[in-house]
Amino acid sequence: MQDGPITTFLFTDIEGSTRLWEEEPERMRAALARHDAIARDAVEAQGGQLVKMTGDGVHAAFGDPLRGLDAALAIQLALEEPANTGGMALRVRCGLHAGVHEMRDGDFYGTAVNRAARIMGAAHGGQTLVSRTVADLLEGRLRDGVTLRDLGSARLRDVVRPERIFQVVHPRLRADFPPLRSLERTPNNLPNDVTTFVGREREIGEVRALLARHRLVTIAGMGGLGKSRLAVHVAAGEAERFADGVWLVELATLIDERRLEQSVGAAIGLREEPGSPFIGTLERFFAARQVLVVLDNCEHLLAGCARLAARLLRAAPGLCILATSREPLHAAGEASYPLSSLPVPSLRAPFEPGVLEQYDAVRLFVDRARAVQPGFEPSAANAAAIAAICHRLDGIPLALELAAARVRSLPVDKIAERLTYRFKLLKGADHTVLPRQQTLQALIDWSYDLLSEGERRLFRQLAVFAGSWTLEAAEAVCECGAEDVIDLLGRLVEKSLVEREAEPDRYWMLQTVREYALARLEESGEAALLRERHFAHFVALAEEAKPHLIGAAQGEWLARLDPELDNILAAHAHSLAGPVPPEQALSLVSSIKLYWGNRGLLDLGRRVILDALARAPGDGLEAPRCKALFDAGQLGCLMGDFAAARGHLEASLALARATGEDARVAAVLQPLGWAAVGEGDLDGGRRYLDEALAHARLMGNRREVASATNGLAQLDRLEGRLDAAEAGYRDVLQSAVELGDRETEAVALLNLAMVQIARHDTAGARTLEQAHAIVEETGSRRLRQSVLEVATGLAASRRQWREAALLYGCAQAQSHDTGIRPDQADAAFLEPWLREARAALGAERFDAAQREGRAMVPGAALDGTGVLAGAAPATYR
Repeated sequence: MQDGPITTFLFTDIEGSTRLWEEEPERMRAALARHDAIARDAVEAQGGQLVKMTGDGVHAAFGDPLRGLDAALAIQLALEEPANTGGMALRVRCGLHAGVHEMRDGDFYGTAVNRAARIMGAAHGGQTLVSRTVADLLEGRLRDGVTLRDLGSARLRDVVRPERIFQVVHPRLRADFPPLRSLERTPNNLPNDVTTFVGREREIGEVRALLARHRLVTIAGMGGLGKSRLAVHVAAGEAERFADGVWLVELATLIDERRLEQSVGAAIGLREEPGSPFIGTLERFFAARQVLVVLDNCEHLLAGCARLAARLLRAAPGLCILATSREPLHAAGEASYPLSSLPVPSLRAPFEPGVLEQYDAVRLFVDRARAVQPGFEPSAANAAAIAAICHRLDGIPLALELAAARVRSLPVDKIAERLTYRFKLLKGADHTVLPRQQTLQALIDWSYDLLSEGERRLFRQLAVFAGSWTLEAAEAVCECGAEDVIDLLGRLVEKSLVEREAEPDRYWMLQTVREYALARLEESGEAALLRERHFAHFVALAEEAKPHLIGAAQGEWLARLDPELDNILAAHAHSLAGPVPPEQALSLVSSIKLYWGNRGLLDLGRRVILDALARAPGDGLEAPRCKALFDAGQLGCLMGDFAAARGHLEASLALARATGEDARVAAVLQPLGWAAVGEGDLDGGRRYLDEALAHARLMGNRREVASATNGLAQLDRLEGRLDAAEAGYRDVLQSAVELGDRETEAVALLNLAMVQIARHDTAGARTLEQAHAIVEETGSRRLRQSVLEVATGLAASRRQWREAALLYGCAQAQSHDTGIRPDQADAAFLEPWLREARAALGAERFDAAQREGRAMVPGAALDGTGVLAGAAPATYR
């Protein structure tokens, strides 16, 4: 493709292809294959870029508009020859437009691309159309015999301004066609777009597909999601299917459902017939016509809309109805399409303008901001603030538009800061829209006011949950009187105030909606009771989880706790501020100590444990304080904060000895030994670990024996006694297998692999592969990081220097995210291999590969380097 500031886009498709597929599928398959080859050859012959095949057409780009026109004409001329398509007539329509564009993932985006596609959509089979822009660029350059016929201005779907259209006339091609397929040719009352329609490409396609199969489709969703705008956009795109009209019936201001029929009649310009019920007039009008009716904002007239739709659809086989509502109409034959908010960037994603503008929420905000401040552009300086705005507003289009309107008077970083008070900030100044759409507060008020008393009660009570929740949690926490939670919850889902995720089966609210519900909960006087019930439920869950976080069910319970993290933290926050017994506050965060370590949430876990300890006095709480101090110390060891860890563990040991808890003494001695080693006290560390092993053996606790044995083997490996270390690891491995403790089994395999790799034993790769399989099963972030570190040593032992640097970079990124630091034995294993790799590659190449590895996810790093490929699993069971 030629370089240049403007690109010409060509779109083509086959008129009536669906009918041809249904009538003659075998001939169509062969003809389409020939069509594709002709189109591809034509584009390539003119030096164009074939962007994509679009099912029955092409999307191509050209640096020169004359080349694009030549390709279009070559396609049309070739398809005129019956022999080229096996005798099957394929009528192709073509559209060309030129302009600037955006590129993402090798594809073209922007208004120029969209306009080219819409121009093609206005054409008939065999017709080639070009925009005024292309016509101007071709002036004086057309091939002999080729002319352009001015067809005037046409209003195209999804295009704000009418487009001047020209037909390409060629002496060997048909020249006379019916009027263009523009919105002006189909009777309609659809409003002109005053702003661009941004995003929703997937949703548009899915709603249109539903309309092709169902005669009643309802777009359902909470207020502010853009249901009306989407419905009008889809209706405009479907106009050519409905020769007798596309009609929008706006119901938002209608109060009396008995006036529904008259509202439909008024929209299509139909008058009442004296002495005849108006429903009969409507039935007779629609009976023999191909019509699409859009019933907009049905939520306050559900029963009436359902009855009217059912009656009209029975009377008129050519009628289709597209409705919008907060919930489905519940009419026979209805297909419901739940509309979600726009995709938003994660606050952990790279804050780069080009990356952020892949998200529809960002694109909408930027588009509307430009409308009020023409010079507005995303940049490195404001990208993080734009991402925060879109994230905090949950991708709700109305909220984004209201926020973008503030760009006129506030910089985006100030808007992001003030969204803490979003209901005050997001007030619109557009007096042409309905009052309930002028502020976010009023919009949700509208939905809340339509609820029954029971639905309102559950809606506000559900705000006590942070993140998402299960049906069982809602039933345990909420109080709905005589009504069942499951019924009320289902109705709130239908009304789009609560979202439901089928797999896993959980419910959640958009954060904006939850903040509204929280305000209502505080007003109700129920907040204190609901928070107490919420806390009690999650304390019980944490205590139930505790025994299962070791053993065969570990992976299942870790996964069960993952979606409850926000709720656990909310319950913890309540325990710090509310009248919660200190021992219960400690139990909530300390019972799931293994979860914090497994998921790489070490700093968070230690912090909440220390928070709970701070409000738990010593008298009468020796046992829970002993356990919590132990947990804080153990997490500190994993973080490499050995001084703080030793302080917490020594305090825990003193309480355990004072209260005679031998089991706790044995448990505390193990991390205390490693904390001592971390501070350089190897002799003190071995004394603690020897004592821990003796206590565990005396109690006959195999799990504690294995743990203490592993600690001593680590110390042996650190001091270079590899034979003793290997014997210890094999004992730990055998015990873990017999106990069904998958995490300890993986730890033993990783440690054993390090011994084998240090000896250049090829069995190390097989041992590491088996450990990796267990880590993938349990999802442990801590051990996944260890797999990467051991794989780094394995790659270096094979002289795969670049692969070693990549894996180490990936491991470093994981360490940065989790806060987990390799212990002294693991660090001692890794350091010599890293020195060899750096020396072999050179510092510059090693650092470059290391940086590349930091950007990789663990699975991709392991697969991409191939370090574990072909390693057969070792047999230790």
